[in-house]
Amino acid sequence: MATVNQTYFTCTLGEAARLKCQAGDSMPSCQTVMELIVQQAWDNPQSPALGFATFKNKASMTESPHPVLSFQDLFRLSGCAAQTLSDHLVPTNKTNPATTVGLLCTSSVDFVLTWLGLMRLGYSALLLAPQLEPPAIQHLCKTLQVNDIIVDEIHHHKLDNIRGDINIFRVPRYQDHAPSAVSTVPRPSCKVPEVAYYCHTSGTSSGLPKPIPQTQFGVAGALPRFPKDGQPATFSTTPLYHGGFPDCLRAWTSGAMIWFFPEGHAPITGANILKAITYARAKSSVPAKYFSSVPYILQMLAEEDGGIQVLQSMDLVGVGGAALPPAVGDKLVNSGINLVSRMGSAECGFLMSSHRDYEKDKDWQYLRVLNDLKLLSFEPQENGLSELVAKPGWPFKVKTNRDDGSYATSDLFEPHPSKPNAWRYHSRADAQITLANGKKFDPSPMEGSILASTTLLQDVLIFGSGKDYSGALLFLSSSETSETELIDAVWPHIQHMNTESQGHARITKTMLVVIPKQGEKPLEKSSKGTILRRQAEERYTHEIESAYQGKGSSGLDFKQISDEELQTAVLDFFSQVLGRAVEPDQDLYRQGVDSIACIQVRKLIETNFLPQSTVRLPMNIIYDQGTVTALVEYLRRIRKGETPWDGHEGDDQLTSMRQLAQNYSTFGGMKPVSQVKQGDVVVLTGATGFLGSHILHLLQNDPKIRKVFCLLRAESSRAAYERVSKALIQRNMPGLEQFNDAEWDQRKVICLPCDLSSDDLGLSGEHRRHVFNEGATIIHSAWAVNFSLRLNSFEDQIAGTRNLINLAAETRSRFIFASSTAAVISSPSTPIPEKIYEDPTDASPMGYSQSKWVAEQVCDAANKHLMDANSTDHLTTIIRIGQLCSNDAGIWNASEAYPLLLSTAKVVGCLPDIPDEVVNWLPVEAAAQSVLEIAFPNRAKAPETTNGKETPEERTRTSVYHVLNPHVTPTWSQMLQWISKNNEERPFEIISARDWVRRLEDALGKRKDNHPSQALLEMWKERFYGEVDGESRATDVAQLPVFDLTETQHASSAIRNVQPLDCERMVKTWRWVNDTISG
Repeated sequence: MATVNQTYFTCTLGEAARLKCQAGDSMPSCQTVMELIVQQAWDNPQSPALGFATFKNKASMTESPHPVLSFQDLFRLSGCAAQTLSDHLVPTNKTNPATTVGLLCTSSVDFVLTWLGLMRLGYSALLLAPQLEPPAIQHLCKTLQVNDIIVDEIHHHKLDNIRGDINIFRVPRYQDHAPSAVSTVPRPSCKVPEVAYYCHTSGTSSGLPKPIPQTQFGVAGALPRFPKDGQPATFSTTPLYHGGFPDCLRAWTSGAMIWFFPEGHAPITGANILKAITYARAKSSVPAKYFSSVPYILQMLAEEDGGIQVLQSMDLVGVGGAALPPAVGDKLVNSGINLVSRMGSAECGFLMSSHRDYEKDKDWQYLRVLNDLKLLSFEPQENGLSELVAKPGWPFKVKTNRDDGSYATSDLFEPHPSKPNAWRYHSRADAQITLANGKKFDPSPMEGSILASTTLLQDVLIFGSGKDYSGALLFLSSSETSETELIDAVWPHIQHMNTESQGHARITKTMLVVIPKQGEKPLEKSSKGTILRRQAEERYTHEIESAYQGKGSSGLDFKQISDEELQTAVLDFFSQVLGRAVEPDQDLYRQGVDSIACIQVRKLIETNFLPQSTVRLPMNIIYDQGTVTALVEYLRRIRKGETPWDGHEGDDQLTSMRQLAQNYSTFGGMKPVSQVKQGDVVVLTGATGFLGSHILHLLQNDPKIRKVFCLLRAESSRAAYERVSKALIQRNMPGLEQFNDAEWDQRKVICLPCDLSSDDLGLSGEHRRHVFNEGATIIHSAWAVNFSLRLNSFEDQIAGTRNLINLAAETRSRFIFASSTAAVISSPSTPIPEKIYEDPTDASPMGYSQSKWVAEQVCDAANKHLMDANSTDHLTTIIRIGQLCSNDAGIWNASEAYPLLLSTAKVVGCLPDIPDEVVNWLPVEAAAQSVLEIAFPNRAKAPETTNGKETPEERTRTSVYHVLNPHVTPTWSQMLQWISKNNEERPFEIISARDWVRRLEDALGKRKDNHPSQALLEMWKERFYGEVDGESRATDVAQLPVFDLTETQHASSAIRNVQPLDCERMVKTWRWVNDTISG
């Protein structure tokens, strides 16, 4: 770092302290914000200081009358603000000591002037983020004893329900009262508040936000000064109340200007950011050459026309606040952008950055630190990680959490493999519980909720890391309370909490473990008052492990239970796990019994019915049997020593497939469709899925598409919108714009909560009218991707398909069904043609595949019954999707078989060689492109090769396409060589598939926790070793079938031009697997 010139934009507080020490008295610092304003107003009165880029747009056709404020303007107008505010507030003095005033305002000039005016009156400001709900605002005000809140017009409604004696008044118009000269505004003679302002936490872990003081020294006195003339300006997209002030003050200490995106003036989109930057550069002679942003902004700009070019024009592009996806950062750096990661915290200020020699060093993710253990240190933790600790010598700390005055951040880092003092952020040490299936949740709010539900509790600790499901230790507050009393007291609250939690975070009654009061030492806690989770779990290892081996709480004696009582007992288990009853003869999956509940019920049955038996129930026993009645019959036969009979074998499944196809292929009473519309509106299902999210990304960026309706399960439009946006971001694509209830129907992408299995699709009247009035092309990609389910569990999916076809017929829309090659993969035909198959045996024997076959029959019946006999259009089109793989960033689905197989290298240090396996996977973005080319004919069609007219039979035949990768390279062995050569950090052996299965089974059996690959062990044993549940079988690795692609290649340029997978994509995928799936 010593050889790299520092800037005010990249200089951390540690580097600033060193520079000040070296400069001595030649670089004095201003100790307060107002001192800084006064000094700059004196030294550089006409130098530009602040601007909001209020460019012209549709919402506001006017520009700001004063786009740029000088340092003299800041001083003059802040005095005016103080004078105006003094009409509402009593200036602080000995009898009225310094206090705090709330400020709820859009990031704007008025925001800055109000803050400075309050400071000149001796007040600290509590910066209230507009996203806060009234209870959170009330809590913060109570904590800081706030008696006054200043609010702008836009956010005044937020305070309608604020209780108590809080005085609320509007932000004044300071410019209306501005004096013409600086001298006419006397400097207020009051004590400067020690706290410049309070920011606050988001409240995600505790439920309520907490204020964090920012002292005058921390925000001004500790900053560096680079007084050289001509310092470039900063352009920031971060609102002032969300961290914009640190960049602002960093610029001002060096006499530089800062521009802000005009919040409230226009939505923050990629296009609008570019307009704002252009406006800023036009309005000031000082060029904006530093760009400050968060990951979401850079993702938007990376996808925006001209975005890369604007970022290339910046001297430095800073990112912070969250982790930027590596693929996005790499893209920017490879485009010649000087990308610098900056990490800071409200507790410690600006800590580290990746400022470096940008020409030679491309490691933008690695933060560089001074080699000074008096400032920062990295303390070794588990798995090669280290925790960042701000030492006593660090210049600014709001608080400490160690006796020596240090602050342990709980942020974990990994060192650069070769560069000293370079660290890459990894995770939080204290954050979440990760279950065996890789799903995560934050236990802290749940613990607090349970603890607050009764006075019988002293503490609560939720556990479950590495396990299939979670549980809770309940610590009694009194030795006089019994275990039963406590569980009875907390269980109703936990049941209610379960209904509002993620499914994988649910806690069942059987996993509540009561810890008696007598003889127990209090749990170890941090200075924050939070439980030290790892120490507690180690201390109560026996109790936790016993919970996973424990019995149910039913009053039945299972040793003496009769066959007649067996169903009652099993139903009781489901009730304990779910907190509600299930119907014995209805499909369990359709009743909301998820995979985690299945694991828990199976464990209860084994523990209570088969405690001494060598018989172990199959992993998928619950879904395999489908209903409680079938499950009970299975258990009765086991108890009698008989071979379990599967009531869903062979012919019964084929009969069910035909029956379901018939049931859902009746379209009585619907009018025939003569012509199908080809419009600019799309109705899309499955937008949160792997394929669906990539389809949506393409639709978003397609100028020929005017609107997209995303239909998905959610409690509200906002929840639907947030789910879709999160799904995009997780896959390295820009998320949706910020949700706005008032403008929900004005956006290009509209997300609507629905229930596809309902005849009316579960849409509200208003939502249904919008879809009916505008729908033109329906792309149905939503489906339950669960290979454990039997056919009947998919009936809701099949019903949803029929209901969407009804919508298509009523609106004359084209219906595109995303089927699967698995629906016909057992066909003896070679190649498998692009046509409907009427024999149910052509589907693979999985419920998933069978359900897709049934849905194809429904689509075919719709074409025959709902299209006018003379029409040349097709109402429904079927696209069979083959094996997909990662996108161009290497991101895949962590629950799919191939990524899980690759992840076992971290478990056993080896991977299987499968010599005859062909890696003919299709990149998901190519699949998405192909779906749209088929959905919108004539965009990508190859020239016609025949001139013959269609026969009547051909006109009514349903169009079927095969979207897959036809290439027979690379081989699996070649892929392993690629990733092995690019895997110096984690070398692995390549061994035979049989030896790999043996090693994996042995390694998984020795683990205390479950690896996500455990669920697929039996499948791999059957395929590679010819053995399932200890029973040897002769097996051959079946050759992959060949699919005809004639019509697909004619319709889709993406499939015509698809290439074999290359080394670069597979190496990216390998790295993503290692970063994402636990070892």
